[in-house]
Amino acid sequence: MRIIRFSSFSLLLAVLCFFSSAHAELPDIPAPLETQLYQGKAEEIVVFIGKRQTQVDGLIALITTDMEKKKEEKETIVFTALLELFQGLSFQLKNLQAELARPEFPPMQVPAPGSPPYNLAVFEEVVSFQQKVARQLGLYEESLGSGEARIAVLKDELTALLPLYVQMKSEDGSRYQAYENLAHILSLQHEYAILQLKRPKLNKALTDVRGVVKVASSLAEKVFGQLRISKDDITELKKKVDALQESHVSSLARLNAEHLDLDKQSVVAASKLDKAVTAMGLEVKDDMAASALESEKERLELVLEAISFRQKAIIQEKMNLDLAIQGLMFKQEWLTAYVEMSTGGKPAAFVEQWRKKGEELTAKKEELVRDLSLATQKRADLTQRLVVMTNKVGAIGRSGGRDLQTIFAKQAEKTTGNLDVFILGLSNNIHDLSQLHEEIEFVLQLQLNRMDSGERFLSWGLAYLTSKWEQVSTILFYPLITIGETAITLISICKVLVLVLIGLRLLKVIRRKTANLLAEKTAMTPGAVNSMTTLVYYAALVVGILIILSTIGFNVSQLGMIFGALSVGLGFGLQTISNNFVSGIILLTEQTIQVGDYVELQTGVTGEVRKISIRATVVRTFDGEDVIVPNSELVSSRVNTWTYEDNWRRLKVPFGVSYDSDPAEVVRLAEEAAREVKVTKEDSAHPLRIFFEGFGNNSLDFSIRPWCWMHQINAQTGMISDYYFALFRKFKEAGIAIPFPQTDLHLKSISPEVLAILQQIAAAPSQTGLDGTDKKGEEQNVG
Repeated sequence: MRIIRFSSFSLLLAVLCFFSSAHAELPDIPAPLETQLYQGKAEEIVVFIGKRQTQVDGLIALITTDMEKKKEEKETIVFTALLELFQGLSFQLKNLQAELARPEFPPMQVPAPGSPPYNLAVFEEVVSFQQKVARQLGLYEESLGSGEARIAVLKDELTALLPLYVQMKSEDGSRYQAYENLAHILSLQHEYAILQLKRPKLNKALTDVRGVVKVASSLAEKVFGQLRISKDDITELKKKVDALQESHVSSLARLNAEHLDLDKQSVVAASKLDKAVTAMGLEVKDDMAASALESEKERLELVLEAISFRQKAIIQEKMNLDLAIQGLMFKQEWLTAYVEMSTGGKPAAFVEQWRKKGEELTAKKEELVRDLSLATQKRADLTQRLVVMTNKVGAIGRSGGRDLQTIFAKQAEKTTGNLDVFILGLSNNIHDLSQLHEEIEFVLQLQLNRMDSGERFLSWGLAYLTSKWEQVSTILFYPLITIGETAITLISICKVLVLVLIGLRLLKVIRRKTANLLAEKTAMTPGAVNSMTTLVYYAALVVGILIILSTIGFNVSQLGMIFGALSVGLGFGLQTISNNFVSGIILLTEQTIQVGDYVELQTGVTGEVRKISIRATVVRTFDGEDVIVPNSELVSSRVNTWTYEDNWRRLKVPFGVSYDSDPAEVVRLAEEAAREVKVTKEDSAHPLRIFFEGFGNNSLDFSIRPWCWMHQINAQTGMISDYYFALFRKFKEAGIAIPFPQTDLHLKSISPEVLAILQQIAAAPSQTGLDGTDKKGEEQNVG
């Protein structure tokens, strides 16, 4: 807020403790906004401005009189500041009266192109006018927008200041602050009135210019559509381009030579500065010598800055030369496209090419605007530095016959001069970039208007897709992380994922085809085929991942660094995974357990090995359940396998017969029954055996010990059941009884009453339905 600008006098005002009785009463301010300064007839406003000037003159006279009475220096400073404030109000009133008398903005005259066909000079005149009108429109819009914003700020400030003024006016101790606050309010009211007077003029000028812009655009389109461009025009323009390029080459050589010479000077100055800094680090007893060293250091710093500014100015000069050539080349190309279009050519490619260049020019302009802001700030900082440094050098005086102050002043002037040249170069390039971009956009739009609907749609589609791709590519190619010298972007991650998915699919297909081929053409077992194809699969997967990483620019040699970083994690959180991984490699290489083997684990899981992967093994139980077993469990624990070296497996089928049976007959019938079971296999090394196991409690115990091939068995439970079915049929046909459990009960003592009851039951068996034997056939002996 503006009140901050005058706050430096507030402390001095507060120290004054009295006020002369000769002071007149401070004026009243009825409202924050004084509408008589900008509303009503011009004559009425002029009269009110005169009254306000009279009021200000009276306050100035009053302050002058009071200032003459003050003797202390602090009081004089305060009154001097107040006097300057009120004198500024008189200047504002003059500006207000001048704005009131200022006429409206003059209208812009549209050039008359004459009758068609039009030559290139007429078109250039129309284009120049159109650009001038567009720039003027931008200036009016900017002025109106900033004015509206400033009016809102002034209104808020005045509304806040008026209550403070009323309060200070009624307090004797705050009378000087009230004077200051009064000056603030009057100043803001004058500025507010000036902006209010400008507003209608700007609105009318803006409306007029907008109409002129439409007329200029229509005129340019009309002239463009009836241009007469000959090959001589293009040839002459080409000669200009060639001549400018030749001049550009010589100028570029001169600028490069100067830049190289500046590099050498920079090296020399940096070396001297390093020596000066080193000398300053040593103990210097003479204060004059130390000050001289410090001054020399600061001078050398200015030398380096001057060299840097000059090199930056050279870069701007090169850019200016490039912009001049680029402008002529654009003119040459659009003339060529215009002629070709007249003969049936398609300018869509030309439009898209220069549309992209226009966007590049816009981005470059924004970069230069930022550089200009930084350079301007650097100019202000350098000025402040030079004031301090000049005073410091001036205090040293002359030494050894050399005027250090003069030398320093010359270097400071050269440094600031180089910085000013750099700032001027930035400003010129920003102007040229804006002008060239406007010309490109305008001509391209005219070209699009001449194209038919199909060509316009094609050009629009290309531009739309290109812009969308540029937006998406900004996200896709944004570096997420950097590993070594390789930047990992979203597109590289997507590329890796796609290639890995495709590679996995191909490897699985190749693995399946190879397994089928090996199973058909070789004598390898299914387990050996699975082990070989699995090892080759994972080896190919690792090689494929390395190749994929190299395609995105990843340095494969950096994997050692990554694995080293992961070693800590492998030692703690990934220990189990790494153990299973290594165990999987051991299983696949040693092939102690293969696909198709029947295994029994310590955990009680029994079944067929269906799959061995790098981390786990899948076992299918005889109940149809798939159990995923970690490979480390198969390596570190005991595993019973029924098919390690061959597929032979000996079963044990126990059974019992009654004591009345002939053991030889039982053995014969058991052998016949066992041979009837399809899974039974026998040869000289694997004979069928029937064993007499012993005398059981209720039966003679035997067992069948048949051999079978495990790969022909579907389930163990079903296999044992087949043997029992066959035994049951044979024993039933031969009349051999299969006993059931029997128990003898011997009673050593019994009460007389119970004995009497039992005797009655024995004497009348028909009534009780008991004959001394229970329903299960168990004999009851009483004794």
